[in-house]
Amino acid sequence: MNLILGAVFLLSAVFYVWTAATSVPLSLHDGAQDRYNQLASALLHLHLYVGRAPTALTQLADPYRPELNRAFVAGINDDVLYHGRLYFIWGPAPALVLLVPLHLLGYEPSASVTVGVYSIVGLGFALATLRVLVKQIGDVPMWMCAIAGLALSLSSAIPFLLRTPSVSEDILAGGYCFMMAGVWLTVVALTSRRASVPRLALMSLCFGLAAGSRPTLGLGALVLIPVYLRLRPNRSRQSLLLSLGLPIAVCFVLLLGYNQARFHQPFEIGSHYQLTGYDSRTAPLGRLSYALPGAWLYVISPPQPMIVFPFIALSRPQAAYPRAIGPPEITGGLLPMAPIVAFVAALPWIWRRRPALLGTLAAPFMVLAGAGMAMMLVAAYELFASTERYEVDFATLFLLGGVAAWLALSMGPPSRRRRLLRVVGGVLAAWGCIAGLATSFFGYGDFLAVQHPGTWRTLEDLGSPVSTAIADLAGRPLLAATFMSLDIGESEYLLGLHEQGELTIVSPGTRTATLRAQVELLPGTRYGLGIKGPGGTTSDYAPASGRTFDLRVRLDDGLNHLTLYPLQTSAEPPTNGPVMRVSDLSLASGP
Repeated sequence: MNLILGAVFLLSAVFYVWTAATSVPLSLHDGAQDRYNQLASALLHLHLYVGRAPTALTQLADPYRPELNRAFVAGINDDVLYHGRLYFIWGPAPALVLLVPLHLLGYEPSASVTVGVYSIVGLGFALATLRVLVKQIGDVPMWMCAIAGLALSLSSAIPFLLRTPSVSEDILAGGYCFMMAGVWLTVVALTSRRASVPRLALMSLCFGLAAGSRPTLGLGALVLIPVYLRLRPNRSRQSLLLSLGLPIAVCFVLLLGYNQARFHQPFEIGSHYQLTGYDSRTAPLGRLSYALPGAWLYVISPPQPMIVFPFIALSRPQAAYPRAIGPPEITGGLLPMAPIVAFVAALPWIWRRRPALLGTLAAPFMVLAGAGMAMMLVAAYELFASTERYEVDFATLFLLGGVAAWLALSMGPPSRRRRLLRVVGGVLAAWGCIAGLATSFFGYGDFLAVQHPGTWRTLEDLGSPVSTAIADLAGRPLLAATFMSLDIGESEYLLGLHEQGELTIVSPGTRTATLRAQVELLPGTRYGLGIKGPGGTTSDYAPASGRTFDLRVRLDDGLNHLTLYPLQTSAEPPTNGPVMRVSDLSLASGP
């Protein structure tokens, strides 16, 4: 078991580092632009603000109105403006624990380093928790142990987080790390029935630091209740209460003091003074009407199939909240993305009817799953839109509960029911690993494809046999935008003179096809449209604005990469900015 979990950890750590490094280069000295490094520097200079607002911004009649401040908030978007100074809305704990010490040593790491370190350490604690669970259950097959570890590694939304490392991801990864450390210390204390006062205090401190990253993570401290009940018969009640309650209480008091010192209100984190795309003072935030619809999206939003690598992507859920400011961001629901979490529903039954299956761990895993549900509801309540990165807060809590129930129910004397449970759970966990791995190649910014196009093209080519097989089954060429779904009808490219739009067409053989496109020339421009196809073949068209054109393309078997680009058709000086919009793309087979 130790060897299997160790191998899972090492392989996952390498993948985490690769994902972060191919998104934002790893560096210990180039993180000056990372917002959390600026907070660490401010703390070392003994103040809580990260800078002064631009004078032009503060002189506006109302600097919080986006229609007025749009020209002045570049680089400080999402910062908090309060009495002429800029603050961060995000919790300070990850900066205090990691970045302040690194700054004292002369390092200023990039966001990819910060997110990577917290993610890898957090995964280590999650796998250590799984190790305690497996020892408690006993006689778990190696393949089940391996797939459970991979589920914790790949289905947790952490790989997705690593694809777009920035200040928001710093906070989420830090909170994840502190939470997993607290969970590991909890399960060790419960299974051993003993823990020193320093270890109990450290457990409490970890949950306090998690709350200092993301206040809602403080709900994870509910698991301290089973610890207290378990250890109470053998420990002094006073020392137990002090060791479990004092550290987290101090963290909460310091967090309230941090808010009071910045905004003169202990429960104000800065959300009412934030510079964002809407007026934060009047925005419809914190609505009960958001909670259930948002939680529903976090549970059931399906991933989107693709016909090219990585074959699965996340998309924006179609549901929108009434009177919401904007639509949900890309989100993958827990059930379709990590269906092993469905086994969480068996935890109450195990706790009441078969307590021997999990021993002392049934209650804490049930409490953690309940805390995860509460965190999900709070995340949905606070905002008007779901977003994938927030699942980092609660996904692993559900995964631990689901994996625990699956392993427990699958153990015991051989029977058809247990064999079926093993296979079903294994398939569900494996699917979660595949879905989590696939969606990690995109993230929010497609950084891998944009910054490492050669690597992306290689990965696409490796997946081309699957893409070609899909086209063979369809019996016709299929149009696939690399970053979009099977239905490309809503896509569009806004092209400047030196910009390109790239398409991928999968063909079941060599043939000619017709690419239809709506072309709109922007006012005051006269340009043609060029197409570069397989083998460097090019075709030029002189479209009239607002018409649909049939563009003939010669396709090779398999993947065909096409490039659309504007052509200057007159001697007029080149125009800066966009010159045409190409939209409503569709594909029809030719002879």
